[in-house]
Amino acid sequence: MRFLPVLLLLCASSVFAKEMPSTVEFKRLPTVALNKSDIKTLKDLQGKVVLVDFWAAWCEPCKAALPHYNSLYKKYRSQGLVVLGVNEDEEVAEREAFLKTVKLEFPLYHDQGRLVLEDFKVLALPTLYVFDKKLKPVVFYRGYDEKNSQALEKKIQELLKQ
Repeated sequence: MRFLPVLLLLCASSVFAKEMPSTVEFKRLPTVALNKSDIKTLKDLQGKVVLVDFWAAWCEPCKAALPHYNSLYKKYRSQGLVVLGVNEDEEVAEREAFLKTVKLEFPLYHDQGRLVLEDFKVLALPTLYVFDKKLKPVVFYRGYDEKNSQALEKKIQELLKQ
């Protein structure tokens, strides 16, 4: 039992790892749109800074992160920021119940078959990627820590100016 706290600490620290998987490539969009979206193909994202957030309704850190990403979207969409929420819920009712409690303006998709999750090598939720205007991954977070909010916004501002 003495080793349990150490084991839990090791597991928790790996959840917030920031080392980006080396072979992540933006290959496809999820096929099931959960709200209105003008994003139909990857070509619609060319020349934009793209934040992709993988989330689920049962995930408390995911629910904490979504309003922050929504505020970034509202603040920077006119400058070229696109935010895509990729839902990984298996239970439709749970997802729909959650979405009634929060107003998210950015495009939301369901990752049917978890193909996009596999493309992005998502191991835990939430997982966030930010892609530059050439769709190259430049930011990666696994987990959510509000302390990273200012650094994330600063990086988005830098990318939008490029």
